[in-house]
Amino acid sequence: MAKNNMEVKKMNRNTIFRYILKRDIVSKLDISEALRLSVPTVAQGLQDLQEKGLVTEEGTFDSTGGRKAKGYSCIRNAKAALGVDITENHINIVMIDLAEQNIISIRKKFRIIYDNVMSYQALKNEIEEVIGKSGIDRDRILGMGISLPAIIDRTGKVIYASYERMNIDPDFYDIVSRQFSFPVILTNDANSGGRAEAGLLEEVDDVIYFSLSQTVGGAVLINRQLFYGQNQRGGEFGHMTLVVDGPPCYCGRRGCVDIYCSSAILSNETEGNLELFFKRMEEGEEKLKKIWNTYLDNLAIAVHNLYMVFDSDIIIGGYVGMHMGKYLDDLKERVKKMDTHINNTNFIRESKLKYEAPAIGAASIFIEEYRKQI
Repeated sequence: MAKNNMEVKKMNRNTIFRYILKRDIVSKLDISEALRLSVPTVAQGLQDLQEKGLVTEEGTFDSTGGRKAKGYSCIRNAKAALGVDITENHINIVMIDLAEQNIISIRKKFRIIYDNVMSYQALKNEIEEVIGKSGIDRDRILGMGISLPAIIDRTGKVIYASYERMNIDPDFYDIVSRQFSFPVILTNDANSGGRAEAGLLEEVDDVIYFSLSQTVGGAVLINRQLFYGQNQRGGEFGHMTLVVDGPPCYCGRRGCVDIYCSSAILSNETEGNLELFFKRMEEGEEKLKKIWNTYLDNLAIAVHNLYMVFDSDIIIGGYVGMHMGKYLDDLKERVKKMDTHINNTNFIRESKLKYEAPAIGAASIFIEEYRKQI
């Protein structure tokens, strides 16, 4: 069906906005040539975006003859969104702008006691403190996404299951959402991390995010869209069987990937401190070297299995992913050795966002929804 004039106008305006959003200052001619739109079409789009308070004139460009061209830039903080990542022992709170860049980010030790009213009040206080420090007026906040280690329905309100040591209150959404005037949505932590990491890969449309934290999870993105599966369990890589009849997993089964690839396998050797594990291992502690080598062997099997199923780039994320940079080549070699048909292992990627990925991904739900409506 042919698009009407209003739809075409909106589509052009949206395209223009996204183009400017990724750049500092551009001219009408820059936009026209890059997007293959007529100068009058670009001019109309810019006028609409200025009226919406999303674009402003920003100086001029040097002239090569005639009048100097005006520069245009996005007002990136015209709208913002909050993201909160809640783990067993920490919270990470971010405020991001329309370009999904951090306005403010905090991470601190924090433990929610889910049947304790004061615990929820403490969480609200932490969020309110970030809002105050951000300098963003409340009417510019589009909403707040909360990342949890849980299986959550597509409405972002219902928790189906959670990581058992956290035992998240099934009424968590109702308890938290009524504390704030802006919309709130819940999201799975691995899906959030995958959404944020994939957003940085302009050249890749299909990607697997493999999250290696206290628990192992993941996300499947096809054409940049999350694949949830029929029961919201798409990407639950932690509960694939790695070793038949292996040690028991908290899910009730045995030999799961989670048993062999969670960050706890490493951090449990250094009083729960993952950074200390890598520090002591790099200083030459033989016991930790052996544990790391076994860990990499198991991880290589899991990565190879994922590649055989999805044939897509795989981002190694989560807590272990933050330390994977200097060991990525080693992991690639182990994957290559187990399959003579794999000549190029550049599909294995290091994560870029570190601790902030799930919080940014949770906040980005509101940012992307807003950008679609421009």
